[in-house]
Amino acid sequence: MRRLPPLSRPATSAAAAPSTSTPDVVAELGRILSTRRWNKGRAYKRLAPSVTAAHVADLFRAASAAAPEPATALAFFEWLARRPGFRHTAGSHAALLHLLSRRAAPAQYERLVVSMLNCSHTAEDMRVSVDAIQAIRRTGGARLALSPKCYNFALRSLARFDMTEYMGRVYSQLVQDGLLPDTVTYNTMIKSYCKEGDLTMAHRYFRLLLEGGLEPETFTCNALVLGYCRTGQLRKACWLFLMMPLMGCQRNEYSYTILIQGLCEARCVREALVLFLMMKRDDCSPNVRAFTFLIRGLCKSGRIDDARLLFDAMPQNGVVPSVIAYNAMIDGYCKSGRMNDALKIKELMEKNGCYPDDWTYNTMIYGLCDGKTEEAEELLDNAVRGGFTPTAITFTNLINGYCMAEMIDDALRVKNKMMSSKCKLDIQVFGKLINSLIKKDRLKEAKQLLSEISENGLVPNVITYTSIIDGYCKSGKVDIALEVLKMMERDGCQPNAWTYNSLMYGLVKDKKLHKAMALITKMQEDGIVPNAITYTTLVQGQCDEHDFDNAFRLFEMMEQNGLTPDEHAYAVLTNALCKAGRAEEAYSFLVRKGVTLTKLHYTTLIDGFSKAGNTDFAATLIERMIHEGCTPDSYTYSVLLHALCKQKRLHEALPILDQMSVRGIKCTIFAYTILIDEMLREGKHDHAKRMYNEMTSAGHKPSATTYTVFINLYCKEGRLEEAEDLILKMEREGVAPDVVTYNIFIDGCGHMGYIDRAFSTLKHMVDASCEPNYWTYCLLLKHLLKGNLANARFVDTSGMWNLIEVDTIWQLLERMVKHGLNPNITTYSSLIAGFCKASRLEEACLLLDHMCGKGLSPNEDIYTLLIKCCCDTKFFEKALLYVSDMLQCGFQPRLESYKLLMLGLCNEGDFEKAKSLFSDLLELGYNHDEVAWKILNDGLLKAGYADICFQMLSVMDKRYSISSQTYTMVTNNMHEVSSSLVSELREAS
Repeated sequence: MRRLPPLSRPATSAAAAPSTSTPDVVAELGRILSTRRWNKGRAYKRLAPSVTAAHVADLFRAASAAAPEPATALAFFEWLARRPGFRHTAGSHAALLHLLSRRAAPAQYERLVVSMLNCSHTAEDMRVSVDAIQAIRRTGGARLALSPKCYNFALRSLARFDMTEYMGRVYSQLVQDGLLPDTVTYNTMIKSYCKEGDLTMAHRYFRLLLEGGLEPETFTCNALVLGYCRTGQLRKACWLFLMMPLMGCQRNEYSYTILIQGLCEARCVREALVLFLMMKRDDCSPNVRAFTFLIRGLCKSGRIDDARLLFDAMPQNGVVPSVIAYNAMIDGYCKSGRMNDALKIKELMEKNGCYPDDWTYNTMIYGLCDGKTEEAEELLDNAVRGGFTPTAITFTNLINGYCMAEMIDDALRVKNKMMSSKCKLDIQVFGKLINSLIKKDRLKEAKQLLSEISENGLVPNVITYTSIIDGYCKSGKVDIALEVLKMMERDGCQPNAWTYNSLMYGLVKDKKLHKAMALITKMQEDGIVPNAITYTTLVQGQCDEHDFDNAFRLFEMMEQNGLTPDEHAYAVLTNALCKAGRAEEAYSFLVRKGVTLTKLHYTTLIDGFSKAGNTDFAATLIERMIHEGCTPDSYTYSVLLHALCKQKRLHEALPILDQMSVRGIKCTIFAYTILIDEMLREGKHDHAKRMYNEMTSAGHKPSATTYTVFINLYCKEGRLEEAEDLILKMEREGVAPDVVTYNIFIDGCGHMGYIDRAFSTLKHMVDASCEPNYWTYCLLLKHLLKGNLANARFVDTSGMWNLIEVDTIWQLLERMVKHGLNPNITTYSSLIAGFCKASRLEEACLLLDHMCGKGLSPNEDIYTLLIKCCCDTKFFEKALLYVSDMLQCGFQPRLESYKLLMLGLCNEGDFEKAKSLFSDLLELGYNHDEVAWKILNDGLLKAGYADICFQMLSVMDKRYSISSQTYTMVTNNMHEVSSSLVSELREAS
């Protein structure tokens, strides 16, 4: 007979188990047991109530001199077992067995082993028991051999805890004892390995069963069917199931139930139903588990009503639904959004005397939290009154529900309730709450919650930190996101690609592309490979700054690094080119790359060609799009409508609505607004009203833009009261006026000469948390200037900054204060920007001093504006001072600022200062490829400074690494510039 090799013993044994008792109790017990009538004395009666199984184990494990005699130990052990309320443990049994076997004392070892196994209620208890069995076999030899029945009981006990490694050891011990394993032995081993999905070992024991001359039983085949199902080998499971009668193994309800479960879990519900109907052929009746698996399978495949029919058939088949069956039905209804049906199942459950468990309530609360979180909490409160104890999952579902509904105060209230009920929040819940607070701009509370994480003994992981960073970036709080990155690195948590991509997105959105580009260098230094999302984000940033040369360079770099641009990457670049009026270039780029045009690409190109005035080709693209099986959507048509309206071709735009209707495409709120706006501009007010009514009848709620086109009309016609009423109506309807709405109304007030009313609107705007922009202040100044200039009926904002005096600026600031508004950083930034655009450096600097005198510190944008203005007016020394001030304030000047400054210094002949400035910036953490692109290639080389460019490139090449592609590009362009200069000199001579 083939035998499995015995496995090695574990390093620790029960004999060496650590003490968990009180030493003085153990010592006193030892003294008492050394007397003849130990159980009659007062000392023992006094000590007996405090004796535990741990004391007994420690006593028996004591050194030979201190341990009781075997007979006394056995008598004491059995006497304690009869004492009411006392329970021996696996440890106390093991210690007794060690003591008896060590001294070769006569005893019923097998009975003690069985008792020990019965006392093993955990995996650790089972380890202690197996160690004890192996120990007594080592010390007692053949004299203490156990029977096959005892070994089988040990195997079944281990199987309860899926301890296959220890089962292998017990099996090896059985074989070493010269005993023959029987069918029970092999069945137990086969089933355990099948449950684990280890079919190699299961097959090994199956072969041993056959080699031992034993016949497989139904139990054996059921175990193997289970193993095949667990490992996804459904064909083998079905084959064995069909072969069972030919092997002499009668299929039973467990055979069917196991295979039904496997088929349902593999989403083969139709086959499982066929099997269910076959059960009667084998005189089998479906049990509650078979019904439950099928109900769950039908629910998962979306057949909720079929699942309900099967559920209702359970009593008719003599099967009482279990709590698991009810839960399966409730889960199906919840996941399909049928919460009322789920609640009815719960009521039926309680009516039939089956009480909901944790899973029932958690499932229903989770389902209700998708839009009905208050009802979910009401359900929880009722459940608690009925004796239900909420778990961490219960509270987490409620918190998630309130966060999704943007009811953050309720989410925080549930969080406090959770903590008071001793349930611990996990990292994910903290992350969800922090992100919700960030979205609500409650940054102080978000920071406090972030600090609470460590106070609760939790360590944020990369997912938590990145989620928080992503939340700050998406809310425009990228500076705080960078602080969280520092905190993350301080805690030894390594950022991943998602972390960096989120930060890059935030920096690009915040117009800090140079910092985003610097992050790609840091990312590579950390050993993280940039992915397609990384490059696409940076391409977007370059496009936003209209630096298409760098955008194409990044795109090429992405491809050269083995990454394949996706649909979004191509869309970013083509969309930016189209918006810049370069639709033909965008189209050629996609054709050259062999890109299969998707709906997104077509819509972008249609928008680009339409805005470029080529609406005929845009319409052709729509037809081509349809011909290629790519159905245009409402947005595709909206961009074409927008272009036609901009070109005053309303008569051509209106028939497109009919085309949309024929093709079953609904008109969007955006398209309706475009058409209404054009109708109003052309004076077709009745048509606009009808279009508005059609829009609302179609179920569209007017947007801020829709209201604004009417407000614009009223303001132009001097109907300010109607315009203001419409703004109030917007607010009542829950539509927040945006900055364009307020700017139009402020301009309308100014045109009518109502300056105070314009400033009152500015106050209302700020109170409504709508931040005024550059154009807001331009409009206010325009009307103040118009009032200050004699006989001025009209002032153009484009030339206003050349005319305006500083006194008008002071007048604006005074009026703001008078209306309860304190000029902030945006106010001064807008005013400084105006003077800088007009190259009025003196006035811009005067405003800077005034701002600083008010305790406001300039931001990066203000410094950038001033540096450019200094360069435009050739005050390069002053520009250098501003660069130094920026660095001292912790700001990183933009590369565009350095480019302007270096070009200016070179134009002045101050090459040494330009080189020194270049060396300084290389130490500031910029991306060196971008430095080479913007300053060397697009700056110095285009201006003809090939020599100084060569010197700077040499400095870079010695101290820093740039990509081979960038190095080749710059050197090739240097040779071209040098050759061109030589040619010009020859022609000149």
